[in-house]
Amino acid sequence: MAETDSLLKRLVSTFILDFASWLLGIAVQTARPLQSELSGTTVAVDQVFHVTLVNDRELLLHLEFQGRRSHEPMEWRMLEYMTRLAHLHRLDLESVVLYIGRGAGADDTGLYQVHGLDGTPVLAWRYRVIRLWQMRAAELIAIRQVAPLALLGHTQIAQPEVILPEVVSRMRGVVDMALRDHLLTALVALLPEEEMISMVERLLEEDEWLLELPFQRRIRAEGRREGEVEVVLRQLRLRFGPLPEDVTARINAADAETLLRWSERVLSAATLDAVFAE
Repeated sequence: MAETDSLLKRLVSTFILDFASWLLGIAVQTARPLQSELSGTTVAVDQVFHVTLVNDRELLLHLEFQGRRSHEPMEWRMLEYMTRLAHLHRLDLESVVLYIGRGAGADDTGLYQVHGLDGTPVLAWRYRVIRLWQMRAAELIAIRQVAPLALLGHTQIAQPEVILPEVVSRMRGVVDMALRDHLLTALVALLPEEEMISMVERLLEEDEWLLELPFQRRIRAEGRREGEVEVVLRQLRLRFGPLPEDVTARINAADAETLLRWSERVLSAATLDAVFAE
């Protein structure tokens, strides 16, 4: 789950407008990442974003990615996360748990209460539960946004020979080459079966702009670290232009957690130096 978690966080951070519009069910004007470590504690959420909707309403979008195992029941983790976020930011809050892996979150309703002596609720909290492993691929394809299609590998794909060409075609429609590369690479990295991976690779054989297929294989085979380096470099070049040699060297030497932290800062950082600020 750790490797997948890192890839998913980077995917969402890069395409947050698409993911926020999909998860909230409404068009989004802006979205910027907030610090995941909650001030004054050792608690950290997976991702949290300050979102402005098309009607100018502001709220927090809080995301958690969860596999089959959790060191503490998810409902109690979410209660702590949500109350801390609400107290810290004083904004409306929408929290979503995306469960990954067959059986993950099967018993999580996302709706909980604590009752008082007389049996009436004294505390109630809710969050949205999305079990990707129960979602049919067709449901994901039906949405307007392109970026969430990279999650297809975690859904139920009944007819990959029909579904995958349609997904690749929609991703090919992304104008920006670096973002298109990112989406297709994430799609391949998250596919569960070698047969599906080979199918996508055959669909992309003639695409000169695509990341080399051996690079995609390396992402899967080597814990994705090399892929993470390439993604951060591409994000930075897209935002700030050519990079100094010392910045490139620093990124190449960073560990996976540091790369993820820098990647999440790219969208909101005003300057290149701000990405690396401690």
